[in-house]
Amino acid sequence: MDNVLRTRAAYGHSCLVFREIICDNESKGKVVPSPACISLARWGEDLGWHWATVCRSSHGTRFSMAPRFLCPMTQCQVFTFLLLSLIRTSEGEFFISPLPKDLAAEHNYSAPSGHHPHVLYKRSAEQRIHGSTVTPDPPNPAYPYLRNHPRQHGKLQLQHFCGRRKKYAPKPPPEDRLYTPDEAGRAKRSPIPASTVGGLNVETLVVADRKMLEKHGRENVTTYILTVMNMVSSLFKDGTIGKDINIVVVSLLLLEQDPLGLSINHHADQSLNSFCQWQSGLMGKNGKRHDHAILLTGLDICSWKNEPCDTLGFAPISGMCNKYRSCTINEDTGLGLAFTIAHESGHNFGMIHDGEGNPCRKTEGNIMSPTLAGNNGVFSWSACSRQYLDRFLGTAQASCLVDEPRHIGQYKYPEQLPGQLYDADTQCKWQFGSKAKLCDLESLKDICKSLWCHRVGQRCETKFMPAAEGTTCGPNMWCRRGQCVRFGDLGPRAVHGQWSEWSKWSGCSRTCGGGVMSRERSCNKPRPQFNGKFCQGSSRAHQLCNAKTCPPSAVDFRAQQCAEYNSKPFRGWYYKWKPYTKVEAEDICKLYCIAEDFDFFFAMASKVKDGTSCSDARADVCVDGQCEPVGCDQVLGSKVTLDACGVCKGDNTTCRFYKGRYLQQHRASAYYPLVTIPVGARGIRVQILEVSSSSLAVRSLKRKYYLTGSWTADSPGKFRFAGTAFEHQRSFSRPESLQALGPTNETLVVEILLQGRNPGVVWEYNLPRSDKKHTYTWGLVRSECTAQCAGGRISTKAVCFQDQRTQVNSSLCNPQTKPAAGSQLCNTHPCPAYWEPGEWGSCSRSCGGGQQARAVRCLRRVSYQRQEAVEPSLCPAVAPARTQPCQAQTCPPQWGSGAWSQCSKTCGRGLRKRTVFCRSSDAVVVLDRMCEPQHKPKAQETCVMRRCPKNDRLQWFTTPWGECSVSCGPGAQKRELRCGERNPRGEYAEFPLRRCRNLPKPAPELQQACSKGACPRPASGRTPGAAAPGWYTSPWQQCSVSCGGGVQVRSVHCLRGGRPTAGCQSSQRPITSRACNTQFCTAPSPAAGEGQTCTDSFGWCHQVPQHGLCNHKFYGQKCCKSCSRKIW
Repeated sequence: MDNVLRTRAAYGHSCLVFREIICDNESKGKVVPSPACISLARWGEDLGWHWATVCRSSHGTRFSMAPRFLCPMTQCQVFTFLLLSLIRTSEGEFFISPLPKDLAAEHNYSAPSGHHPHVLYKRSAEQRIHGSTVTPDPPNPAYPYLRNHPRQHGKLQLQHFCGRRKKYAPKPPPEDRLYTPDEAGRAKRSPIPASTVGGLNVETLVVADRKMLEKHGRENVTTYILTVMNMVSSLFKDGTIGKDINIVVVSLLLLEQDPLGLSINHHADQSLNSFCQWQSGLMGKNGKRHDHAILLTGLDICSWKNEPCDTLGFAPISGMCNKYRSCTINEDTGLGLAFTIAHESGHNFGMIHDGEGNPCRKTEGNIMSPTLAGNNGVFSWSACSRQYLDRFLGTAQASCLVDEPRHIGQYKYPEQLPGQLYDADTQCKWQFGSKAKLCDLESLKDICKSLWCHRVGQRCETKFMPAAEGTTCGPNMWCRRGQCVRFGDLGPRAVHGQWSEWSKWSGCSRTCGGGVMSRERSCNKPRPQFNGKFCQGSSRAHQLCNAKTCPPSAVDFRAQQCAEYNSKPFRGWYYKWKPYTKVEAEDICKLYCIAEDFDFFFAMASKVKDGTSCSDARADVCVDGQCEPVGCDQVLGSKVTLDACGVCKGDNTTCRFYKGRYLQQHRASAYYPLVTIPVGARGIRVQILEVSSSSLAVRSLKRKYYLTGSWTADSPGKFRFAGTAFEHQRSFSRPESLQALGPTNETLVVEILLQGRNPGVVWEYNLPRSDKKHTYTWGLVRSECTAQCAGGRISTKAVCFQDQRTQVNSSLCNPQTKPAAGSQLCNTHPCPAYWEPGEWGSCSRSCGGGQQARAVRCLRRVSYQRQEAVEPSLCPAVAPARTQPCQAQTCPPQWGSGAWSQCSKTCGRGLRKRTVFCRSSDAVVVLDRMCEPQHKPKAQETCVMRRCPKNDRLQWFTTPWGECSVSCGPGAQKRELRCGERNPRGEYAEFPLRRCRNLPKPAPELQQACSKGACPRPASGRTPGAAAPGWYTSPWQQCSVSCGGGVQVRSVHCLRGGRPTAGCQSSQRPITSRACNTQFCTAPSPAAGEGQTCTDSFGWCHQVPQHGLCNHKFYGQKCCKSCSRKIW
C-alpha cells in the first residue's frame, strides 16, 4: 500500500481502494445489512496522501461505477436537473421563478453579481401558461461519419414548478470534437449478453472536492458521501430500470486541495473536462481502472460560465466505460444529491431527458425527467430510460460492466438509514441554507412525499424532494418508500412486476427477402412498486416474415432506403445516394450512404429498417439497429447452419465429395477445360496453385462465358450465375481462386486461359448422395450453326450422359466407345440485302448549322468472306439518311461595319469613315474584345471625289536675292523660283511647286555675281598665304513659308586665304538661321475653304505664330484662326 501511495503522489495522481465492497443481501423482503469497511484517502495541504479506515452501515448496497471507451470533451453533450420551489401559506400555494433576462432588461431590473431577480405568482396561474412550453425538436437521424456528434437542445420552460430553475445546456456547445478511441483495446468486445449472472457492476470512483470537506467537515463527509451513494445504488436497483445494475464504490477520494492537473471552479464544463482528463490517469492497487468517476463539489456550478447559476450537474452522453468520458460533476444539494448523481449517470448510460425526442412524458417522479420532483415521494425510471439503457448495453462499449469487482476484506458497517443519520432539519439546511428548519405543519407525514422547510421570517417552501428513507415523520413513525409508517415497518410491501399479454404481431417490414415483424408486452400486470423487481425477459419479440426470395428486378432493400434521400436536400444540394457498407461491424445496422460521383459518405439514419440484411455473406438481419443472427431454419436468433451438403443441422453425410487437380502442360496459349461441374453442385472451390498470369474461366455448355471470356481476364469480385454467387479472388501476391456455396442450376465448364507454363489447378465440389445406380452413355451434341446465312458450321461433340438425361464428367463414360466428332457447313444461302452507310463527309459550314453527306450502298453477303452490291429495291424500304445537319453550335462573334461616310473633301484627297463593331451570330452587338483583333476592318480610308479646279491666280515668282556669299572680294548671291498666289497687297502666298506644274515655268537667272569691296591687305611682312582667318557667310536662303512664320538659313564658314580653317573666334560667329514671314496668313474665303469654319482649339494658340509653328501640321490645324490672322 505504501509503495502505491508514493507512486501516485509522485505523479500527482490519487486513488482510493476499499478494504471491502459492500454486498447486497436481500431475503424474504427484509434487508440484511452487510458489514464492510473501506480505506479512504485525502489529498492534504502538504500535497501528500493521508489514509484512514472508516466503517459505516449500508442497507442492501454495493458501491460501484467506472469509465472506459470515451474521450475528454471540451464541448460535450450534457444534461442537468431543473429544481423549483413552492411556497405554501394559509392563503394558497405560490411559485417563485427567475425573471427572464429579456424581461429584466426591458424593465431595467438589475441585481448584484451572482443574484437574479425573481417573480412570484399563484400556482393556479400556472394553468394559463401551459401553451408556452417549448420542447426541442427530435434529433436528426442523419449524422456525418464522426466519432462524436453535437446534440443541441432547446430551452425548457418548466410547468407547475418555480424557484431555482435548474436547466441544462444554457449555452449549447458551438462545435464538435474528434477523439481517438481508448488505447485499452476493448472496443472490439461483444455486446453484453441478454442475461448476465450476478448483474452488471459499475465500479465507481467518488471524488469530493475541498468545498465538500469544508461544508460537511472532515469527520462527517465520509458518512455523508456513503449515505448518498447508498441512495444512488438503491435507485439503480429499482425494478423499473429493467436491468440488474450494481453501483460499486471502489475508491473514495477526499481533496483538501486540488491535485496537480485538476482544476475545479464554478464553470461546470471546464471543471468536468479537467476532472475527466485527470481521472483517466488513475489506477487501482490491483492494476484495474474504475469504470465510472463521480466528482462531488460544494461549489454552485454553472454549465457555461465561471459564476454561480442554476446548473446542478454535467455529464457526457453515452460516456460510460470510456476512459476519458465516463465521468460526471454533481453539485452538493443535500441528500437530493443522490438523485442528481443518478440522473447524470443515466446520461452517461446514453439516456436522454424524458419528453425530448422520445414519446415519454415529463412525468413527476421519473429520474430522467427534466425536473427533479418525486411522485408521492417515489422516484422511478421511465420506459424510454429503459430503452436507452438497453440500446447502450447492446454495444461493445458497455463490456466493462461485466467483470466482478475484487473483494479486499470484510468489516462491519452500521445499519442506520439515511433519515436516521440526518434528520429532517439537517436535510432542510442542506436544501435551503443553514438557518432552514422543518416546517411545523399539522400533517407532518407529508414530508415523506415532499420535504417542507422554512427559513427565519419566511414562509414554508419545498423543492418537491421527499425526506430521506428513515426520516422521522411523527411519533414512532418514519418514512419508508414515500409513506409515513410505524417505526420498524418497512413500508408498503414490494410489488413485483408481471408481464401483460403479448400484442398482435405488427406488419412485416418487407414484402420479400426476409422482413421482420414484432409484438410487445408491458410490465404492468401489475407494475413494479415499492422497490419491486421489474419483469424478467424482453418486452419485445421479433420473428422473420416474407422470407421468399425477391425477384431479380427488385432493388436492394438498403439501396431503397438510401434512395429515399435523393429527393431531400443535403446541406442545400441534391445527391444520388447509394449504400455504403465498408464500416465497422458495430455500425453495419446504421444507414450509411455514399453520394454517387462524390467521395464522401454519411450516416443518413441511426439504424436501417428492420429486416435489412447485415451483409451479403450471411443471412443475418438488422432488428432495431442491432445485427441479429438468422439460422438456416429461418428463425430469428437461431445460429443453426447448413452443412457442406446444404442440409440444415446436417452432418455432411448426405453428399459425395469430388476433388482433383490439373497439371497438364501445353505449348499454345489457349482455353483448356479443367472440370465439368454438374447441376446441383455445392461447395465449389477452384484454385490455381501459384501466382500466375493464367486466369480461370467459367462457361456454360453453350459456350456462354460467365467469367474471363473473349481472352479478357475479369477483375476480382462477386459474380452471380448458374443460380449461385461466385466469389472471384485474384491479387498480385496470392494465387487466383473461385468459390461458391451452390447449388448450381446448370452444368458449368471450368477452364484455364493458359498464358505460358501451367501453374497447376486444384478443384473440388460435392453432389447429393444417391443410392440409385446410374448408367453412363456417350451422346453426340450438335452445336447451333455459327451463322444464319452465307455459310456457317455445325460442330458435333461427344459428351457423357448420366441416365441419358444429365450431362456429367466425361471420365464416367467408357472412352473406348466414344463416338467421333466433327463439323459441317450449314445455312449457305445468301443473307438478306442490307444498307451499308459510308463515312460522313465534311460539314458545309464550320458553325451555325451546315449539312454533311455520305454514300449509302445496298449490299448482300454471299459467303463468309464476300459480299456484293445489289439493287436498292432489295434492301429495306427505309434507307439510312444520306444527309444530316452538322455544326449546329452557335458561330463566334464576327466583325461588322456600317456604310462609309461622305468624303471629307469635295475635291482633291480627303477621308471617309465608317462604324466598325463586333456582332454575335444573333446580330447583337457585343464587346470588341470578343472578336479577333487581327481581322478588324478599317474604320477610315482616303478618298478623292474629283480633281480640284485650276487656280488662275497661281503664278511662278522669284524670291529676293540672298546675301553675297563673301564678306569681301568677289562672291555670288542666289534666289529661288517658287509657286504662289499674289494678293491685292502684292504679297505672295506660297503653294507647293506641284500646284504650278501646269503653268509655263520661266527661266530667270537664279544666281548673280556680287562684291563687298576689296579685301584688306595682310599686315606688312606677312605673305598672302599667312592672312588671318575670318568668318564667311552665304546669302540667306528663301523663307520656308510665305506667311505664318518661317525660317531662313545660311551657311557660315571659317576661312583663311579662301580655305577652311579652325582659327576663328567662336564668340564672333554669325548666326545661321532666323525667322521670316512672321505675318499671319490670310483666312481663305468660304469658297476656297469649302465652307469650313477656321477656329482655335486651344487657349495658347496665339503663341503659335510667334514661334513660327503655323506650318506644322498639328499646330496649323488646331490653331487655324491665329495662324490666319494678319500681323499689323
